[in-house]
Amino acid sequence: MVRLEHATRRRGGDPPVSEVSGVVLVDNIDHEKKVLIHYRDAGGEWRAVPARYDSAPPWGSPERWVFSGIIYPADYPEPARFAIQYIVAGREYWDNNGQHDYLLDPEGIVFGDAPLFGVDRLQRIVEFVTWRYRMDVIRLEEAMPIAGRGHVSRYKVTIGRSVGPGRYAHARCVSIAVRGSDVSVMSQTVCESIPPVELVMP
Repeated sequence: MVRLEHATRRRGGDPPVSEVSGVVLVDNIDHEKKVLIHYRDAGGEWRAVPARYDSAPPWGSPERWVFSGIIYPADYPEPARFAIQYIVAGREYWDNNGQHDYLLDPEGIVFGDAPLFGVDRLQRIVEFVTWRYRMDVIRLEEAMPIAGRGHVSRYKVTIGRSVGPGRYAHARCVSIAVRGSDVSVMSQTVCESIPPVELVMP
């Protein structure tokens, strides 16, 4: 009935803050509805912000709702924790990431609409790190689990644009964390050197 599509956390503003925004998909089962994002603030208190209707396909469902206004100090290092409540037709539904809540690192992104990690998810990460043309996954390597975050696997992904057989340009090294259906971008930098060019399918 309700599911997170994606959420991002980025630093900006004057004075600078760290803000969470995102997109929620809801089944359109009644005209009157409310979508709330429950989050834990920097002081540990739980608060809620409303999402607002954005759009829907011609057949009416699912509707796309957007949210913003979840604010943390610019230097707040802890993950943002949030869950989604959908109130409609006298009932309520939750997307709380399988009772684990969603965790969103600074300058990160989480996807909540698919249980598996694959090439399509990597492509969306590529788009998030501002490369708007088609990139290739050059290398994917798994690192150690991240302590204190539940069952989280950390990956290092190398992406680049093919400019010929065995040649890549604009390679970037992206560190990501995968926790169930969540994918968080931990960091992304220009690669110091081009890695081996054999393509790897995750």
